[in-house]
Amino acid sequence: MFIRTLKLIVPVMVVVAMLLSIKACDPCASCSHHPIKPTPTPIPPNACVPSSSLSVLIQGSDVASYVPEGNWNPASSPNVELVPIEGTGIVRATIVTPKVVNSCSSNSTTGQTVCTSNDSDVYLITGTALTKTLTSGETGTTSFSGGTCSTCGVVIDATSNLAFLGIGLTGDQSAYQAINLATDTLQAPIVSGSQISEDITIDPQLHLLLSPSEGGIYELVNLTTGGVFDNAITSGGALDSAGEDCTTGIALSTVEGTGHLFIADLKQATFVAGTGGAPGTWSAPSQVQNFPEFASLSAGTNGIAVAPNTHLAVVTGEFGGNNVGAIQLPATSGTGTPAVVDYVLLTLPAEPDGTPFSTGFDPHTVTAYVSPTSHKAFAIVADAPPTFLAVIDLQAMLSATRTPGTHIVDPSIDLIATGILRYVKVAGP
Repeated sequence: MFIRTLKLIVPVMVVVAMLLSIKACDPCASCSHHPIKPTPTPIPPNACVPSSSLSVLIQGSDVASYVPEGNWNPASSPNVELVPIEGTGIVRATIVTPKVVNSCSSNSTTGQTVCTSNDSDVYLITGTALTKTLTSGETGTTSFSGGTCSTCGVVIDATSNLAFLGIGLTGDQSAYQAINLATDTLQAPIVSGSQISEDITIDPQLHLLLSPSEGGIYELVNLTTGGVFDNAITSGGALDSAGEDCTTGIALSTVEGTGHLFIADLKQATFVAGTGGAPGTWSAPSQVQNFPEFASLSAGTNGIAVAPNTHLAVVTGEFGGNNVGAIQLPATSGTGTPAVVDYVLLTLPAEPDGTPFSTGFDPHTVTAYVSPTSHKAFAIVADAPPTFLAVIDLQAMLSATRTPGTHIVDPSIDLIATGILRYVKVAGP
């Protein structure tokens, strides 16, 4: 019996020893080519939504959005509006802020929201209370086509309880800065190798920060090592906002001034470490897809957000216009070149007060979420100034009857009566 048992144990020990002898390969260190492997952690309800302007907070069956009154224009209004979207447990309120707020992000796990001002103020909010003001590490400004800012936006990674800021530095540089929300402490900035994106996002599975910039560089930051990797993209326009389907690792960028979207499969990405302090490089199967109907978006494709744990995303313009796009992403990844499966454009009707809908300013007034009640994927798009939120059922939008021969929702469809769209007032009763 002892001999038979020993025969079973020895091969197992050999296999274990072989596995332990394999050294992990750090894409920032000795390995010249190495795909990042995902960590199988649950994806929170806010995962991979970009920094943009609006946040989504999900608490049980309640859904709310923190909506900044301001944008990157220093003359815009201060304060943040708390707007109930679903349920009855969250009360509408105005959170008074000393300075103009451009971006908010919420952690549905802790219930906390972080909002950034145009300069160095970073506001921590719980419920309707501004509980603390932090100071970002900005030392200068950074400029985009839509404005100039010192602290330019925020996105929260709920898996680590870290908030990531986009900040300006002296010498025409910009950086990413993390805040540990458990201790309210700011970490040392990670300097961008090119320029930060208007809207960054975080992949908690691959531990990456995604940042496509207007200069045509799609930057990835390895949040485990701090390594920065750049990929020069020829897109026909200016890269604008990051987006990602975290369930597949399919990364996106809008392309301002065009009807294009850049799409890449990060599950197949390889990384080459930089030398002499220069950023490294990354590459992956990718392409720039053209969507002719999206050229009608104001200033082309600008804002984007993927509804977490789905393959559905919203695409918007900026600085006006009443058109909104939706795309269906592939359900699998890891092989081949990724491509958008389907897409559609609709025109938003007049708001309840009769005012034509006009898409908001920068940072982009769009986000997405999955309803905790209906489990449907919804987009939220704010007008300018923020008066109403358009809440759009993305699957219903893609499934709606289209004008023959186009990817346009039939304009004769009553979007509100069919449940594809509903308007929610931002402030007031």
